[in-house]
This record gives sequence, C-alpha cells and structure tokens, in this order.
Amino acid sequence: MTVKTTEKRIDGVLYPTVTGQPIYFVEVQASPDEQMYWRTSREVSTFFEQRPKLKNTAWYAYVIWLDGADDCGFQTTHIYDEQKKQRIFSVHLIDILKKLPANSLALTVLRPLIVDTEQEVRQNITTWVEQIHQADLSPEAEQRLVMIMSQFIEEKFKILSYKELCKMLNLTPFKETTSYKEAFQEDLQSYSIEMLIQQIEAKFRFSKRTITKLILRLRQLTLDDLKAMFKEIIIMKRLKEINAWIDSRLPQNDPSQLANLQN
Repeated sequence: MTVKTTEKRIDGVLYPTVTGQPIYFVEVQASPDEQMYWRTSREVSTFFEQRPKLKNTAWYAYVIWLDGADDCGFQTTHIYDEQKKQRIFSVHLIDILKKLPANSLALTVLRPLIVDTEQEVRQNITTWVEQIHQADLSPEAEQRLVMIMSQFIEEKFKILSYKELCKMLNLTPFKETTSYKEAFQEDLQSYSIEMLIQQIEAKFRFSKRTITKLILRLRQLTLDDLKAMFKEIIIMKRLKEINAWIDSRLPQNDPSQLANLQN
C-alpha cells in the first residue's frame, strides 16, 4: 500500500535554550478541522524523521484554536510519552484571553479576536495602540505588535482595510519597514545556505569541521551569489573549486582562511 502525502508545514517550532529541555511545536487553527490532531502528529513525526540526531529529545505540541467551538476533540489521536503523559495539547485562545487582566499586553494585541463589532474597534483602537507604546519595548517591537493587531482587525472586520488602519494610526505598512526587509533577507539567506550545504553533503564526503567552516564562508556571500552557486555546485568536483568560487565573490580574499579550510 502506498500512502501519499503533501508538503508539511509547522506554524512554530520552539527550540530550548537550555540543554535537556523539550522542543515545543505550535499549530494555530482558526476553523473546524477533524484531521488537525492527526496532521500535527504527522508533522512532528516528519520533523524527527528528518533529524535523527534529535530522536531522544523530549517534545510537546500545542494546537491553539482561536475558538474552542471549532475543536473536534482528541478522540483517537492522543499521543503520550514514555511516562504515559500527554504530549499533544489543545488550547482555546479566546477563553484564555478573556481570563487575562485588562492591562495584559497579550490581551491588548489580540483584542480584535474578542470584540464583536467594528464600532468597538474604532472607539478603542487608539487606546490599544497607546497601551502597546506604554509597554517599554523597542520602536521596532512596538510597530510589529501594532501591525499584528491591525492584521487581526482587517481579517475579522473586512470593512476595515489594513491600508485604512495604517492611515488611521499613522503607521508604515509592516512589509515596508526596514526591520521586516532585513528579517526577510536574513531568512532567505539562511534558507539558501541550508539548501547549499545539503547539496554539498550529498555530493562530497567532507568532515564536519570542513562543513562548519564552509557555512561560515557562505554567510559572507550575498543572496544573489548564493543563488548562483546552486547551479555551479553541480559541476564542482573538489573542495578547492568550491573555495575558489567563494573567494572570487568575496570583497577581499583571505588566503589563511582558505588554507584552514583545506586542512
């Protein structure tokens, strides 16, 4: 029997900052879906299947339902760890928000989810933005939270467009901000390097030390150079060729760095 599948995406993966702590997976669901828990189980399984070095790492997954009424229940999809403790949990976001104190920053940002009318939004939006500004955050973080709140408003109240909200609040659309552009560029670069290293590891039998040094050198390349290298790596046969190609793209060649890579 053949089991067909489609591309798998996880909404959020939270890696521990302290050794020995679990990995947390987060899925957000805004509509009824009877397959949600099965799909979450599949995504987590695929994550560990592709990362065998993490096979002994503890993990937990949280499915965040915007409305508890959409939650179909676990039924037969309970997943437990070795101590028979539950590993996949359901969270009803609106119920949690209603229990938060009125001055909670999380409540302020997600307020659009619990208001009922567009009029409430128009009457209170400047107050909500002011509460975000009073939270002692960096200007970039403040703008990001206001944008998140605005996008929730646009999604729930179709009459209020994101453009109109930006105009009302004197905001620069998030995708036009410097912080968004920089983050987007960094994500693309990291993804390109990851894909290149996978190609290199599949084609060459380099040591882990060499791969680590190659990653450091690839980070010095522009996104355009990384894209160009995808085609070039196919015809390269030796480490020397890879180094020479990278050197030709760097502003200043560093012979000592090249020598270290070849040791």
